[in-house]
Amino acid sequence: MNALTYSRFGSPDVLQHTQAPAPRVRAHHLLIRVRAVSVNPIDGKIRRGELRLLSGAHFPKSPGSDFAGVVEEVGAGVEGFSRGDRVFGFTGSMREGTLAGLITVAASSVARIPQGLDDVGAAAVSTVGLAALQALRDVARVAPGERVLVNGATGGVGLMLIQLARSRGAHVTAVTSAAGLAVARQFGAQVVHDYRARPVSMLGERFDVVFDLSTKLSFSEARGLLTPRGRHVGFEPSPVSLLSSALLGPFRRQKQLLLVTRPSGRDLAELAGKLQARELLPPPVEVFELSDARGAFERSERGGVIGKVVIRATPSP
Repeated sequence: MNALTYSRFGSPDVLQHTQAPAPRVRAHHLLIRVRAVSVNPIDGKIRRGELRLLSGAHFPKSPGSDFAGVVEEVGAGVEGFSRGDRVFGFTGSMREGTLAGLITVAASSVARIPQGLDDVGAAAVSTVGLAALQALRDVARVAPGERVLVNGATGGVGLMLIQLARSRGAHVTAVTSAAGLAVARQFGAQVVHDYRARPVSMLGERFDVVFDLSTKLSFSEARGLLTPRGRHVGFEPSPVSLLSSALLGPFRRQKQLLLVTRPSGRDLAELAGKLQARELLPPPVEVFELSDARGAFERSERGGVIGKVVIRATPSP
């Protein structure tokens, strides 16, 4: 089968189109033909070797952590899925990528793609939808009436956060570039700020929750934006931030919280229901064909993407 792989850490130039043996379906897993994969910041970190303690240094590797595709084979012990089902998911693995013709995925981390959503749209939602839902519900525990700041609001996670926070009854302020202001409003932000015109630290407001998707607003810098019991949620845990949160968190009224996105078919099914009901919109996408996968990663890593970059692995029928 076709696969996108790399045999050393480095820039997108290390990516190669290769032939690899097709995997065999295991018990409690699905064999899936991949049709689309989104590009996420963690893909570049893994490929550059920045997370080698977690991803390992065994080669070849394949990039990608989410997918949209079609079930080719159902493993023993799996119920609720059949050959031909259109599905999407997030693997959570740093060792086995999804940019290959066929992949095996635990059935518990997969859900059906809702009607009316194509493969590209489903791939665009997989990781960012899970991240936003779990950050709001499980990490920050956002309640109706709370004031929420989304810093870096027009990437995929930010646009999902805006919508899901609004659906929970929160008041949402979005910080983005001038190019993203209209999109942030379109997706439901009640107040928008251009970070170049007005630095985040100078907003002069207090928030119950600050979601920092820019990774540039540290907890110490955000404390002046938080209410006395406010929560700062980071999306790129580091050893230092994890240690700080664990050791100092119990003694602080203001909390430094960290999201580690979990694979969950149940959460994806919840998102699918909201998408089908038009209660949630997928982010805008920039689509690249598999033949230009390097270009997709280069585009993502330049920054400034509004929404998501998605690689179309095979055309939909």
